[in-house]
Amino acid sequence: MKVLGTVQEVTFDGKLVIKAAFAPRLRAKIVDNRKRAMGTVRRVFGPVAAPYVTIEPSGGLNLLATLGKQVYVEEVGNYGKDKRRDR
Repeated sequence: MKVLGTVQEVTFDGKLVIKAAFAPRLRAKIVDNRKRAMGTVRRVFGPVAAPYVTIEPSGGLNLLATLGKQVYVEEVGNYGKDKRRDR
């Protein structure tokens, strides 16, 4: 687990915006400090030195309670992309 950053705000359509320390991979799993799933990375935007990340929350997550909390990235393999034949 790597520290991704802190939750900055909640968008009107229910996504979380995080000011990140680095740019994670798309569809990476995001967890809290207790390793409970919070959602997945949907978009990375902003400057390269300090990117912002949009998270699509999962399940019954209380969005307003997550403001200001640190979130982490679970490091996963390559999502099964290497199972394809060479093209």
